[in-house]
Amino acid sequence: MLAEALGILGEHAHRNGVLIMLEPLNRYENHMVNTLAEAVSYCSMDSIRIVGDTYHMNIEEDDPCRALIAAAPYLAHMQISESNRHQPGTGHLDWGAQLATLDAVGYDGYLALECRLRGEPEIVLPQTAAFVRKYL
Repeated sequence: MLAEALGILGEHAHRNGVLIMLEPLNRYENHMVNTLAEAVSYCSMDSIRIVGDTYHMNIEEDDPCRALIAAAPYLAHMQISESNRHQPGTGHLDWGAQLATLDAVGYDGYLALECRLRGEPEIVLPQTAAFVRKYL
C-alpha cells in the first residue's frame, strides 16, 4: 500500500517540482520503514528521497556508517540528535565516524538539530555547534 501510494505521490511531486522525503523511524514508533535500506527500497523515482535521523539509526541500524554509505545516493536531509534524544555530545554516538562518513559520501545538505536540549538554549546551542564543527 505504501509503495502504491508513493508511486502516485511521486509522480505528482515530479510534475510539480516537489521532493518527497521518507524518514525511517525506530520500531517503537513505526513498524513499516525502520532502516535507511528499507526507505531506499521505496525511492522508485527521483522525486522520492530519504531523511536520515541519527536517533532512529542508533536503534535500528547494525552499522550506521555502512547504512549511510549505502543510502548516500538517496539521502536528501539529515536530522541529528544523540542516543538519548538530547543534543550531540550528551550520549554515546560516534560523531566522528558518522560525520566523517557523511563527508566521505559527499553529503552537502543541512544537519538539522532535532532533539531536546540539556541546559539553557543560549548556552547549549553554541556549545553544540562547536561540538559538531570539530568533526566537520
